[in-house]
Amino acid sequence: MRQLLRFITQVNSSMRWRVIALVVLVVLLTGVGGVWAYYLRTRKPLPEVLPPAPVIAQALKPHYLFSIYGVDQPIGVAVTPRGDRIYVTESGGERLIKVFDRDGNLLISFKTPEENLGRAPVYPAVGPDGRVYISERRYHTVYIYDAEGNLQGELSPPTGEDFWSPLGLTFTDDRLYITDVTKDEHRILIYDLDGTFQMAFGKEGKKPGEFWFPNAVEVDQQGRIYVSDSNNGRVQVFDAQGQLLLAVRGFNLPRGMAIDSMGRLYVVDTVGQVVRVYDTINEPLRPLFEFGDFGISDGEFNYPNDIAVDLTGRLYIADRENNRIQVWSY
Repeated sequence: MRQLLRFITQVNSSMRWRVIALVVLVVLLTGVGGVWAYYLRTRKPLPEVLPPAPVIAQALKPHYLFSIYGVDQPIGVAVTPRGDRIYVTESGGERLIKVFDRDGNLLISFKTPEENLGRAPVYPAVGPDGRVYISERRYHTVYIYDAEGNLQGELSPPTGEDFWSPLGLTFTDDRLYITDVTKDEHRILIYDLDGTFQMAFGKEGKKPGEFWFPNAVEVDQQGRIYVSDSNNGRVQVFDAQGQLLLAVRGFNLPRGMAIDSMGRLYVVDTVGQVVRVYDTINEPLRPLFEFGDFGISDGEFNYPNDIAVDLTGRLYIADRENNRIQVWSY
């Protein structure tokens, strides 16, 4: 190989490119020949010999596109499936909910009914019907708005209860999942889309299956439920009935989560200043890669808190202390 490289550097430019092309061709033919020889020896179907396209795609890392500024300590972010509306909750300033288009242009802003010093919107979520749900921490409720920010109503606490502390929200085609951090009742609540309470599971604690300030909840294509168990520094996975399947530790402070169309689970590690990515299709919580680092430059984070993903593969990350929403893509 050293002699070949020495020969390439010594020939003229025109000949050099021909030699390089020949080397590339030889490498490709060698690779194809190797795969064919393996097939003849094992008689396995070629799809079992070659890595499937989804597996290759899962390993690709996203790249930074741009940032949306004009937000004050953004804490939550949600996006419509097409990515044409981005909803952001602020934890600083007037604590507004701001709505941006795909290019980062401000469309509208609105606020929860409370006065400025009392407002504390946390996590937004967009329902299948386009309505927007906002968890309100200080007033212990979930407000429901239309796409233009007009208040439609509130979600009631679980049947027979007068008090709750809803936090993280996520939708499937037929369910709404909520993390509840009521004292001694840290749990997951499941509602029908008409607002009817269905079931709850979990309680406050540090044992497997218990929660200590769960922030986000997501559901994969197999119906498994993922919870960022923030203060326990782990992500727990449950079946549809709320039975614990497994847990992954090693997080500093996991908060926002999202699952994309490729089955990749994104977990925002707020104190770790990074987004960790896992496979949910081939094996729940199999590590794929991570991206991000602490800083103020493009692609760096300063206490990120939430993440959302649209059907085009764009990622929207609430970079709280940098006062921006970072947009990434593949």
